[in-house]
Amino acid sequence: MKPIVLFFLVLLVSQAPAEIYKWVDAQGNVHYSDEPQAPGAKRMRQLPGLSTYSPPPLPSKPPQEEVREEFSGELPEKAPPAAHPGYQVLKIVSPENEGTVRSSPGEVPIFVALSPVLREGDYFRVLLDGKLLPEHHSSTVIRLSNVDRGEHKVAVAVYSKDGKKLLQSDTHTFYLHRTIAKRPAPRAN
Repeated sequence: MKPIVLFFLVLLVSQAPAEIYKWVDAQGNVHYSDEPQAPGAKRMRQLPGLSTYSPPPLPSKPPQEEVREEFSGELPEKAPPAAHPGYQVLKIVSPENEGTVRSSPGEVPIFVALSPVLREGDYFRVLLDGKLLPEHHSSTVIRLSNVDRGEHKVAVAVYSKDGKKLLQSDTHTFYLHRTIAKRPAPRAN
């Protein structure tokens, strides 16, 4: 029974409020501690409240007005489908411009950001060191294989399904480091 009473007594004492001190250093930074660290530290009765943030309420949508037209008995002619707006943003996210890629097998992933998303039938093509690579890509993650070590310039372009170039990214320069195992020097017999 004594250990239980002792346990609750220790628990009760540990919950007693600790003294808190506040002081401002020479640079104007405010510090808090359970021991006075500097001359002129003031004992605090309560800590300041926590900072909170409440987002502003969302604006309510005005009610949509109903538009009614009288039916004349004739169906309107079918309007041609609206042309899809062009691509606005195409940029290479990775590798960073002037960045380093480390890959022993020479594989370089290229991450592309495109807005709006790639339309059906459109595709990406990669320009590596001024040469247009033949592969068509439909994903924003493009993997280049067996790239030689050294400096390379890469750009990505979006093409329409009929092969027309729609948009091209800025050219990025990256440096590929490939690990090479040194061969031992031949022994002279």
